[in-house]
Amino acid sequence: MINEQAIENIEKYGPCHETGEQKRKILDGIGFPVGRQAEYVIIAGCFQPAGMPHVLKALKNVLDHYKVSYTLLEKEYCCGWMTIGQPAVMSKNEEDIARFKEISRKLIVKNFEQAKKLGAKSIVLFCGACEPNYANCMDLTDLEVISCSELIDRYFKGGKLDAEIDYYAGCYRFRRKITDKPVDVESAVRVLNKIEGLKVNGLDNKLCCYIPPHLDQLMGSVKSSTVVNICTGCYFNLSTRMAKDGTRQAKMLPEVVWEAMGKA
Repeated sequence: MINEQAIENIEKYGPCHETGEQKRKILDGIGFPVGRQAEYVIIAGCFQPAGMPHVLKALKNVLDHYKVSYTLLEKEYCCGWMTIGQPAVMSKNEEDIARFKEISRKLIVKNFEQAKKLGAKSIVLFCGACEPNYANCMDLTDLEVISCSELIDRYFKGGKLDAEIDYYAGCYRFRRKITDKPVDVESAVRVLNKIEGLKVNGLDNKLCCYIPPHLDQLMGSVKSSTVVNICTGCYFNLSTRMAKDGTRQAKMLPEVVWEAMGKA
């Protein structure tokens, strides 16, 4: 059954799980502009500000360095994935999945409308879970919808980093239950290739970090002390797993880029 309370929470506050006060406090503390006229509107996500504020800070540093015109929305509506879409997919309830898609489209349109009023040309998705739902809404707007990796790729001129990392793009297994639209994973590779001195080991993207045996295989194939992700869900999963031994760490792409810029 669809979580009606979650829908009500999103409609009233924006995020799927709280009033938005904590989220606003974190993003204000980082220094993100909100509700300003800008070329790019960044969709931060519901859980990411509290779960990875340091990554959002790194992203802001990169964008500010290149003088990118960006803003957040005053009321960012959740796409509904975590509390509505994922439960429907996990239960394999096709009726609920279909209803979720319609609910999600209506919520996303609210974000499109706000972005247009701010004069934006593009929506930038920081949250990996939002991406497939926005992919289903491209017929509802003339705004460009791109990933955070694509935005970085447009402006990042290159850097230096004497390091070795493992790169895991993610399998997007759940995504295929929601949309058949292609996902952009190449922009992150282009970004990593711009970093002089960085050795990149590619991990098997057919392995899903949500499946325990697959996660074991992933961890067994890691060659370095750092795994770089572009999917926020994968980041949370891998961070939790690697925290157990304390010898390895997960990072998101903006962190690596900002570090490389400091070494250049």
